[in-house]
Amino acid sequence: MDNLPYFFFNVYDIFITMDQIQIADYLVKKVFDKELKDIFYIMLKNKQIYTDGKYGKLVKSNKISPEDAFVYIDFNNISRDESYNVPVEYLFPLIDALGILGIVISYLDKSGFDNPNYNVYPATGLKYYAVIRLFSDRLVIEITDIDTVATNTGLRKIVADMLGKDILTQTQKEINTAQSNEITGKIQQQKLFAGHNFKEAYDIIFDYYKNHNTSLAKEVLAITNAYNRVFEPYRVIYDTRTRRQVLM
Repeated sequence: MDNLPYFFFNVYDIFITMDQIQIADYLVKKVFDKELKDIFYIMLKNKQIYTDGKYGKLVKSNKISPEDAFVYIDFNNISRDESYNVPVEYLFPLIDALGILGIVISYLDKSGFDNPNYNVYPATGLKYYAVIRLFSDRLVIEITDIDTVATNTGLRKIVADMLGKDILTQTQKEINTAQSNEITGKIQQQKLFAGHNFKEAYDIIFDYYKNHNTSLAKEVLAITNAYNRVFEPYRVIYDTRTRRQVLM
């Protein structure tokens, strides 16, 4: 990744809170200690981490409250690959397939919806969404505010238009799998990235970095800027061999 263009390194330090820094530091230790093995987790305000299914059971049995939730975690172990072999997952993890699904589920969770068949459980205390991508050479974590993402991606409006604006103020909210799938499909088609939807942006980024199609440099720059505007992510990278934080 030594030849990556300078324009990727847009940093949003002025928007970063200590919450995000502390969360990232905590999650890094969990990954290196091999405590994360599933895909979707929910971290509570007391730092306890549960798989989403386990979390759902605890909420249903009233052992924890949906208000106890704090961070939705999307973990993907891609340690069979080096980071430069999967450039989108490394550089833009919020637009890979799991990232899109996690965006939708975390917002539905935060909004209090319930649909175990779609991994949706009421988690009204959620504030942040964290994507973690573990490669053989790098560990990447990006953390973003769920409300910010819901607004900037149009997800909030999609849900309200589909289910009615009143649904977001109701305490008990049911959503079926067909509705969840439709919401995911609609957000995938949003042209958020310099006129490109998620898949189009993914393909352009992949072609540029993996196939070295330099004719796409301006489009990649525009997509990068749009990505940072939409998600306002706090990003950290670690070398998996030294376990030290690095720039790239």
